[in-house]
Amino acid sequence: MLAMQYMVRLPQDFDTAQMHKHVAARSGLFDGCPGLRHKFYLYESDEHVYAPFYIWENAQFAQDFLLDKLFNGVIETFGRPRVRSWQIISFDYGPAQGKTPTFLSSSIDKVPAGRPVGELMRKEKEHHEEMLSTPGLYANMVLLDPDRWEKGLFSLWHRQQDAVPVKADCVYSYDILKSYQPLKGAA
Repeated sequence: MLAMQYMVRLPQDFDTAQMHKHVAARSGLFDGCPGLRHKFYLYESDEHVYAPFYIWENAQFAQDFLLDKLFNGVIETFGRPRVRSWQIISFDYGPAQGKTPTFLSSSIDKVPAGRPVGELMRKEKEHHEEMLSTPGLYANMVLLDPDRWEKGLFSLWHRQQDAVPVKADCVYSYDILKSYQPLKGAA
């Protein structure tokens, strides 16, 4: 599986109401999208950033999306964003799986050069397993970017106040405007 995200700094005149209208108009276009396991429409109000997050069955489906008219619509509306992708090392649902996720927190850190990657991923998987019993957790995942040698820890929460604080080089938090989840069960 593959996780993918891009960020778009919205024009100042693109207000929250327009953001919700954009999400409502675009979300139906993903019905039946081949290989899409999940899509979360993310928004960060302080920086006025739109940052959708996708989980694909494999890299081929993600590539097909980037070359398709759906992604071309993003380019036409906002310009061509830089797209990040990660291999999914672990993905599981938490106790709030049956509820609607409203908040995503993520952290991205460098993988230390002198440390074996397998050892680090085993440690992150252990932490991931511990997180799965946290009240309010909708889903948790451990990601690896082998191009930049960075690890990503992404957690989806039922409510922002449920979120466990994270420490990392880069920490992001987003409101989830809407989620698209065609499949049940672990991604």
